[in-house]
Amino acid sequence: MKVNLIIDSSLDEDEVQVHAQNATVGARVLSYVDHFTKDKENITVKSNDEFTVIKKMDIVCAEIHNKVLTIYTSKESVETYKSLSTFLDELNSNTFMQVSKSELLNIQMIKKVEPSFSGNLIAVMSNGQKVNISRRFVSILKERLGI
Repeated sequence: MKVNLIIDSSLDEDEVQVHAQNATVGARVLSYVDHFTKDKENITVKSNDEFTVIKKMDIVCAEIHNKVLTIYTSKESVETYKSLSTFLDELNSNTFMQVSKSELLNIQMIKKVEPSFSGNLIAVMSNGQKVNISRRFVSILKERLGI
């Protein structure tokens, strides 16, 4: 892989361009860049009558059940009343992806991926939690992981 750094003080804001031979490599590079530029931010979640500040990079996965969104980090879980799509939009990061109607995960926190029934996959996360990946999202996840 060839890498070039061009310093241009005339730019109004930082700009990163990625030229890749295929989409898989491009997606992985963008995920890494995104991880180091956006994922160090925090996200604030209202839980019951209090607000919890969570570092984005600590989020392992999230699932919604009966309109309650549970966010799992490496140390705790936090419940809130946001939709999964709203939460994913707030994360605003290529490091996170929806993998079923009710779950999303942080691709940097995947420990291993195992086959499941009827073309689905199961991601075993760094905290030991298992996340189901529906067939609809399998090809997207494989591309993002470069497999």
